Amino acid sequence: MSAHYFIGLMSGTSADGIEACLVSFEHQDMQLVGRYTHPLPHAQTLTLLNHQPQIDLMQLAQLERDLGEAFALAALKIMQQQGLTAHQITALGSHGHTLFHAPKQGISLQIGHPAIIAKRTGITTYADFRVDDMALGGQGAPLAPLLHQAWLHSKAIQQAWMVNIGGIANLSLISPDTPLQGWDTGPGNSLMDEICQRYFNCRYDAQGELAAQATPNEAWLQALLSDPYFAKPPPKSAGRDYFNQAWLQARLPASAWQTPFELLSTLNELTAITLANTLNKVFAPVIICGGGSLNRTLLTRLQHKLGTQKVMTTEHYHTDPLAIEGMLCAWLAQQAWLGKPVDLTGVTGSSKACILGGCWQGN
Repeated sequence: MSAHYFIGLMSGTSADGIEACLVSFEHQDMQLVGRYTHPLPHAQTLTLLNHQPQIDLMQLAQLERDLGEAFALAALKIMQQQGLTAHQITALGSHGHTLFHAPKQGISLQIGHPAIIAKRTGITTYADFRVDDMALGGQGAPLAPLLHQAWLHSKAIQQAWMVNIGGIANLSLISPDTPLQGWDTGPGNSLMDEICQRYFNCRYDAQGELAAQATPNEAWLQALLSDPYFAKPPPKSAGRDYFNQAWLQARLPASAWQTPFELLSTLNELTAITLANTLNKVFAPVIICGGGSLNRTLLTRLQHKLGTQKVMTTEHYHTDPLAIEGMLCAWLAQQAWLGKPVDLTGVTGSSKACILGGCWQGN
């Protein structure tokens, strides 16, 4: 059996670009061939909508179309980068950009229409992955544990924590002794990114250098940690429609915004604590992916809280930490193309395994 190429497209809650990943699959082997980041149109609008969800129908329709065009262009660019044509790609998987996620109501909206992607690229496109899970009573997220499990198995790793630190942080426990587990732990990078953009004239805290310049405020930490989400048992998922600036302002005194270094350091510590509170429950290696894998201050604090549990990134296994979510979308497309149901019952709370996503023909 020769290798099949799949493309995965992902725009995360940080609204910092579209990740396009080219992945080859052969038997049980899964290899990242290449990654490309494409600018996200209307990124500022999307960031605002993530914590102030007000939009008219014309604006929504325009975003749906414009993002579809951008996702398609990202796919075309990575094919060009790797010297491939549409005929050499078996299928494409697109997550779209999450505009609204309300699991209690069974609603999750991703935009960037797959029909536009399929017709512009000429590649069969699988998308709208969350809806099937939610139709079976699941939360529709996180989906990342599915890829975490498949990736670890491809590396012959039997047990580990996989931690994705994107705008929201999520983790997965992969173990031969228990079914797949995973959930969103709370804020990842998104709150820190917003503080950087507001006070430091930068998109994010590169390597955590800004957060390292202050000590976390213990009183502020306790106020944030008192939110019932953190004590809630899984299944659970969240987005920037929940963890946003309004959430911060409701819990912190006005003085917090007068000392932005201290505020940023406190948010960095919040992410580390909410991850460590779970990771400490099962002793296993901790493998980090996502944009947070570049934040040295965050990883150092997390390692300190975990003691002898080894913290590393997917780079240790020769896989780009920024590619994991794009690889997820390629893997979901491959599973749907094969007609294989995936089991999220232990992650999202759905009632049974199912094939995720709809299919749009490329011709």
